[in-house]
Amino acid sequence: MSDEATQRSASQISVCSSLSDDSWHNLAGPNAFESWHFDALSDDGREAVVIAFYDNYVLSPRFHSNTNVPANVIHSGKHRFPAVSFVYSVDGRPVFNSINEYVDGDFRSGAVNGCVVGGSSFRIDTASYGSGFFVTVDVRTAGGRRIRAEMEWLLIESDLMPPGGTRTPGMWNLVAPRADVSGKIMLIGRRGKVRRTVQFRGTGYHDQISSENVHYRELASRMWGRAHFIDSTVVFERHGGVQDRAAAGKFFLIRDGNIHERDAACEVGDFKRDRWGLNVPRRISYLSDDQIKLRIKPTATIRSGFSEVKMLSEITLGLRDGKPRKTIGIVEFVDPRRMSNRLSRWITDLRIGRNGSAPVF
Repeated sequence: MSDEATQRSASQISVCSSLSDDSWHNLAGPNAFESWHFDALSDDGREAVVIAFYDNYVLSPRFHSNTNVPANVIHSGKHRFPAVSFVYSVDGRPVFNSINEYVDGDFRSGAVNGCVVGGSSFRIDTASYGSGFFVTVDVRTAGGRRIRAEMEWLLIESDLMPPGGTRTPGMWNLVAPRADVSGKIMLIGRRGKVRRTVQFRGTGYHDQISSENVHYRELASRMWGRAHFIDSTVVFERHGGVQDRAAAGKFFLIRDGNIHERDAACEVGDFKRDRWGLNVPRRISYLSDDQIKLRIKPTATIRSGFSEVKMLSEITLGLRDGKPRKTIGIVEFVDPRRMSNRLSRWITDLRIGRNGSAPVF
């Protein structure tokens, strides 16, 4: 992708932090989609949970065959591929891992703040101890088993920046940059018995992406991540990912109930290929004009595939006060161009449960 095209795509993506806009917008177009992302790291940084809901799964082989479908057909919902993605890992090793794809009729959404995909759902609600998102996951996994999770993202910092007046083709809503996360994850055997239960507690994050063909068609790749420090949270990204060395970087610093946006120079290096051949940098740095520094060192893989990899990372934040802040965070790399390969699509499909069946592996 040219520098001009990258800048044009990035300019069509606006950012907010809004609970009221965290809703389904029913976008039309051959590759329009909306996704809701929830993640968390345990207090010791060893355990990671990443959950995503899609009204149209962007890494489905079927999504990438939709280019020539008329927009009015897409708008009627006949070529949508809703999905739920779940992974729980310990020390970078996936313990529970599955992606289930559904038909358009298995996706339902109310007016605001929630949706249902198959037997999984999320909603915002209020309890005696605070407000947050209640997330339920029920997906099939390899070997005829099921993964069930009941978790909540209790809001700490959220709703920090309303949307602008004009809606752009792409919207990145940092709904809740910081939340207390707790709940349980169960592995259910073939005969319906609970084979294993994990109690989870940590700090998490929730966002939503709404895209009218911006994030995954016009952009060659995307790199993004987040980390929670004692006194702040940072969310970072790079449109154009690691493939375009001229692509702009950006990060958001969240402190004391405020969100601060910074454009930043971004450098990447020390590339290594993961097990599926995705070329991933092991050294990433951001530097803003006012000398705020961010260093990311990917260390262990949470999940990898032909088009994406999620990794634990050592993240260091420098705020000009001479006190570097260090923690474990999450960084993700997505390169949808690899889905153009027929073999990649076939193997990817084996990892997706469909039509009530579990993924092969």
